[in-house]
Amino acid sequence: MEKASGATLPFTSREIANRTKQCSGRRTGTTYLRFGGLHRRLAILLVAAAALSFTSCQTVNYGLPDSGASSQQFTEQTGIATKTGPASGQVIGTGATRVAMLLPLSAPGNGATIANEFRNAAELAIETRGQQSMELVIKDTAGSPSIALTRTQEAVREGAAIILGPVFSSSVTSAASAARPSHRVMIAYSSDPSAASPGVYLLSFLPDQVIDRTVSYAVSTGTRTFAAILPEGAYGALVERQLRETLKSQGGVLNGVARYHYNNESVVAAIREILPAVQESDGIIIPDGGTAPVAIARALNSEGVKLLEKRLIGTGQWRSSDIKSAYLQGGMFADMDETGFEAFRTTYRARFGSDPTINGGLGYDSVMLVADLLATSNPEALGRRSLERSQGFRGATGIYRFLPNGQTQRGLAVYQIQEGRAVVVDPAPQFFGPARAAQY
Repeated sequence: MEKASGATLPFTSREIANRTKQCSGRRTGTTYLRFGGLHRRLAILLVAAAALSFTSCQTVNYGLPDSGASSQQFTEQTGIATKTGPASGQVIGTGATRVAMLLPLSAPGNGATIANEFRNAAELAIETRGQQSMELVIKDTAGSPSIALTRTQEAVREGAAIILGPVFSSSVTSAASAARPSHRVMIAYSSDPSAASPGVYLLSFLPDQVIDRTVSYAVSTGTRTFAAILPEGAYGALVERQLRETLKSQGGVLNGVARYHYNNESVVAAIREILPAVQESDGIIIPDGGTAPVAIARALNSEGVKLLEKRLIGTGQWRSSDIKSAYLQGGMFADMDETGFEAFRTTYRARFGSDPTINGGLGYDSVMLVADLLATSNPEALGRRSLERSQGFRGATGIYRFLPNGQTQRGLAVYQIQEGRAVVVDPAPQFFGPARAAQY
């Protein structure tokens, strides 16, 4: 095991504010703090990666349960909208159908970097499906809800048949207020479940689903008692709620929950509070990413917790952590099925000279989906009935299907960290129920 020691830590205040509001995306803006005692042993970077989380899925017979229906109503357009004059924004493709994509191209912090990856992936998808597949108009929201509203209104006036994006939850909600009265369906990229609604779909990975997947698997393999160390705010509340629901259905026990604000003193207090429950538990749930998993595990170890006798459980945000750390070996998390992502990664790297993140995969899948639906020549191809097909779809990010409430159900794999690598220990299901996902 690594020896705990003091450290100078980056502390991202902008991420703290945005994470509390549960917006997706990575951000920068770092200040450095130093602390001693247990503070020194903690050595934690309070940075959370984009909340790329997941589905309430089962692996029995390699299928997933059927989706439920929503009582909410959404009146969509009849047929596919037609272009009305020139479009404002970056135009990719020359197809007959106009599609708007809202991205935070000039947003502060890391927003522009995220947007650029989405744009690159969209360009790659157009190249793959052909310039005639659609006319994709990329519009800059600057990461602002008010600008997202303006850009959505603009897209509707220009005859966009469907709207892809925005990225951040507040912008999704704002854009939806213009898309809904105009009867336009949206496929957005936020990972905040509250941003979803009928006709406003979230293509992202949702936090409650990854918790259900990972914890269900942990219980099925012998981990029965748990303690959780969660951040304060909407994300932590969602994780705790899903954790309690999953354990109730699976027969597990939650011995205790500790919450921390994004400051060092609060994290120290949470560690001390949770120690008795941790000692009585088989599993320890740490959903945050960045260096938080390693730092919290190190602090627990320094307080006498025998981590080798526990099972650490995380989320896909652990991809942003140092999974080579001795403290995380044996830990588990659910994440995207990478079976199809490697081919996309290779193509993206060859085209743009860098590896894509999950954001690129989401951007690619959304454009590919629309292109393939338009290729059917069905006048209702972009309507809710078409998008909510029970067999779902298969893209670079695995199988997924849109639910009537706007959320997305996904097939996830469970990974275990072994010798510094994330190794699949329970493969992702390959289809939903009896019908296989449509592949593109």
